Amino acid sequence: MPVIRAIITLLILIVALPVFILMMVAGIVLSYIMHPKYFYFPMHLGCKALLLGSWQYHTIHGKVPPKNKGPYIFMFNHESMFDAFMLGASIPYYVNAVGWEGIFKWPLWGFFAKRYGAYQITHDDTDKARETLKAAEKILLVDKTSMIYSPEGNRTITGEMGEFKKGGFHFARATNATIVPIGIIGAFESNVRTSWIINPGRLKTVFGNPITPDQYSHLSIEEFRDLVKAEVVKLVEDFS
Repeated sequence: MPVIRAIITLLILIVALPVFILMMVAGIVLSYIMHPKYFYFPMHLGCKALLLGSWQYHTIHGKVPPKNKGPYIFMFNHESMFDAFMLGASIPYYVNAVGWEGIFKWPLWGFFAKRYGAYQITHDDTDKARETLKAAEKILLVDKTSMIYSPEGNRTITGEMGEFKKGGFHFARATNATIVPIGIIGAFESNVRTSWIINPGRLKTVFGNPITPDQYSHLSIEEFRDLVKAEVVKLVEDFS
């Protein structure tokens, strides 16, 4: 019933919102003192606490690849606002991110993302998007830091996995990065992009086998994209 769902959402927000605000404020303040890689672990624990406070039972499946074998580009299906916190709760070491420019306008979260050093990418200007990805290449090539990237670009509205755009795969090839496919499961049922309602849920973050450059260097961009999407689809289907 709508009234019950609204009451549940309110109860969740009473618990989760203070945790979220504390994480964001702490991250913003610390970003003026040190690089985010030095306070990533508390953020990692904060993501776990936020999911728990949001009445989400989160489990991790598969093996998170070791940091010393990276850097990686973690590519995932984008289901809801919980995805970022699921990834933060699952990956125990510092990673950077490329995100849609719209989220950088959100109060608190957007400012935190800027201070964290995440890269804003537009969906409306291909040339500008290429410039962003070109600038982000140094994260992998120079800093040797892994990245989180959503090939779909936006959260799904229907619950179905959307088209994987080619930009991320040009980016991967330019950096010779190892791709880690990730299946996000349950997040859409917990919160739909077009609604403020939050449902208690069971969330799964599923890590697939890394896809190394020697496995995709001979493929066209389209074949490379399809290979990664097929792996993500399989992870979702196998663990749903």
